[in-house]
Amino acid sequence: MFKMFRTDFYRMVTSWKFYVSIIGIAVVCLLNSLNFGSIFKQNMIEIFTAGDAPFFAIAILILETLPYGTEFCCDWENRYIRAVIMRTSSVKYAVSKAVTCFLGAILVGIIGRLLLVVCLAPFAAPITGVYIKSTIQSFPGAEWFFNNNHYFTWIIIESFERSLQGSIFAVFSLYLSTKITDIFVTLTMPIVAYYIYLNIANIFNFPNFLWLSAIFENDGVFHNNLMHSTLYAILFAVIPSIVFMYLFVKNVKRRLENG
Repeated sequence: MFKMFRTDFYRMVTSWKFYVSIIGIAVVCLLNSLNFGSIFKQNMIEIFTAGDAPFFAIAILILETLPYGTEFCCDWENRYIRAVIMRTSSVKYAVSKAVTCFLGAILVGIIGRLLLVVCLAPFAAPITGVYIKSTIQSFPGAEWFFNNNHYFTWIIIESFERSLQGSIFAVFSLYLSTKITDIFVTLTMPIVAYYIYLNIANIFNFPNFLWLSAIFENDGVFHNNLMHSTLYAILFAVIPSIVFMYLFVKNVKRRLENG
């Protein structure tokens, strides 16, 4: 099982799609930041927090799916899956693909956001005490990090938390790819699923702990505790991803049995 996962992980990080996703996420976050003014007038915290603004942020879901969410489509079309299944079981194949897809979405999400911050930090405006006080009101859980000048540590944690959202939709798309083995359809599924969830949340007036923006972007569930917010985000991402992984495993077995 570990050998299969190692092979999949190596295929992912050496693929052009992995690096296109990282650069693409950095570009999308930059475009979002530019909607709030010149990057030379923003500090690195402003640049980071503006990066996930809704202007172009939906594209991030596609980019976080790209590294490995379409892998079943590729394997099925070039019949590579048959060669793999001869050496291992369909369950190991599917679990390895799903875990790699989940981790890949998180990795490109983190690295892409950090790439933007690192590249622009030398040109960004200084972080002032007045700005820190106003920002703590929006992100109370960041108070200790800001007061102790651990800005980059907070950005890393927030990048991880925000990337978890994309991991759910990436595994969901991987699961759907067993029903429609079309790469374009697979890549558009995160957007469709996101808006369906958003509309359902609006119609039924979901509580705060079920809103994606509150869970993954604004620490809105545990507003004063970053650790609790991050743990809840991990839990919220892992549970549905496991469900989609289970469905993916079942569908892979069914597709192989039916030819």
